[in-house]
Amino acid sequence: MLIGQILKELYQIKDEDIEKALHIQKQVGGYIGQILIQLGIITETQLINALSKQLNIPIFNDENISVEEISEKIKDINFLIENNFVPVKIDEKTITLITNDPLKVYVIDYASKKLNRECLVFLAEERKIKEIEKKLLKKDENFAFVLETDIEKLKDMALEAPVVKYLNDLISKAVDLNASDIHFEPSQNYKVRLRIDGVLHDFDILREDFFLAVVSRVKLLSGLDISEKRLPQDGKFFTKMGSSYIDMRVSTVPTVKGEDVVVRILYRGKLGFNLSELGLESDHYKVVNEMIRKPYGILLVTGPTGSGKTTTLYSILSSIKSPETKIITIEDPVEYQIEGLTQIQVKPEIGLTFAHTLRSILRHDPDIIMIGEIRDKETAQIAVQSALTGHLVLSTLHTNDSISSLFRLLDMGVEGYLINASLIGVIAQRIVRVNCPYCSEEIQLEDEILEKYSLNQIYEKFMEIVGKTVFFKGKGCKSCFNTGFKGRTAIFEVFIYDEELKEIFIKTSSLSALKNYLIENTYFRTLREDGLIKVLKGKTTIEEVLRVS
Repeated sequence: MLIGQILKELYQIKDEDIEKALHIQKQVGGYIGQILIQLGIITETQLINALSKQLNIPIFNDENISVEEISEKIKDINFLIENNFVPVKIDEKTITLITNDPLKVYVIDYASKKLNRECLVFLAEERKIKEIEKKLLKKDENFAFVLETDIEKLKDMALEAPVVKYLNDLISKAVDLNASDIHFEPSQNYKVRLRIDGVLHDFDILREDFFLAVVSRVKLLSGLDISEKRLPQDGKFFTKMGSSYIDMRVSTVPTVKGEDVVVRILYRGKLGFNLSELGLESDHYKVVNEMIRKPYGILLVTGPTGSGKTTTLYSILSSIKSPETKIITIEDPVEYQIEGLTQIQVKPEIGLTFAHTLRSILRHDPDIIMIGEIRDKETAQIAVQSALTGHLVLSTLHTNDSISSLFRLLDMGVEGYLINASLIGVIAQRIVRVNCPYCSEEIQLEDEILEKYSLNQIYEKFMEIVGKTVFFKGKGCKSCFNTGFKGRTAIFEVFIYDEELKEIFIKTSSLSALKNYLIENTYFRTLREDGLIKVLKGKTTIEEVLRVS
């Protein structure tokens, strides 16, 4: 099969994209796969997978490479490296080469005759090839830049081919790994780190000159002033991977070592915002569905930054939106644009704050209002007034657990009787990583662990939800970046603010009294208990639940 046909079969590449690449190939030459990468239609990983299927050449996964042994046995290594073939193993009978250009058969013939060994060829991404090549040649530079602070020269450097290619490859790799953020950190070393499934991982270390050039390119792409390094800046740009668009939200802050830059990756096409896929157990799902069908009142979603609150709100809105309802959201920023919603981006610099916007949209005849975050007394009071005048209001708060949100509203200046009159319920949540489906193995937990975390008692209490008990743990593989986890789910704490809770809150204003009532009389469970239910079901590990709860 032709490479274009394989790419269509594997990744649903459109015919018009392949025709566009073929047209360019006729004009300037080159491989069709490389042209598709340059157009942003496929990633290098996708091309390597397609080549592997087309040519029946395996992909190199072994990390055990002895650079010293290879350097000793192969003196004339330059010819191989110049042709993008890098030796990774050698013994008495065979030599193993990795490449991303396997059609250069003459290189394989040369290596076989010159070294009097059979050649075993594997495919690898260019980043892997260059990484090993650098070790073999004892190189320690990314690109021969002279350190520059002149703005015009920095602009020129940002347009240099190695910088452009590095950033393109980095974004491609981040997307392949489903990373949510790319961090450029000017610490003691100039680091690049990726946040994968909520956890940061070291990815690369750059020279200072190359780091500055890459950061300058990011700022240019996102419309920021590359000469301004003393103040924080925010910008955005988008790229295309395959048939889907990916938004990049860029934030810079000045540090004592230089500018720290974070690129948030927002996958437009990957998120369906389905309430049933968030990780709600069956009893919690029923309770949440009951709350979101109320005609008016406030429903709060609480948790720290990065705990998935916005995703939960979007999922709720997607679940309840209909042609008969007017839904208006006030956000900072608007991360995802959803069909059927009227979404407003706040701009504090021109006076368009949450409170000001909320006051205005009440005259816009909404049925449902989503406020990105209740940050101050004014916003809280207007949200309560909106709920009391017949609107369903959804919003978020930063609290450690669900019950604390009542006292957070009190701290903001909302009277207790207004909280009782307007609040429907609260959802608290955290994000945990899910065991990798490719490398997870069933394990047995010791009795001490079962007793320490009361797993037997939790199983007895929530037997209907858990079903069959099984424990899994990932070993770590290429697919999960050697973490043992791939993908994420949420753990929840949910309660409906019923009449008994309202009475306890007004009479005692006691967090412990409210919690005791919930535990003794309702479906309520803590975030940790909900996480341990997912441990009992084999979805995650105890260590992961303890990390966030």
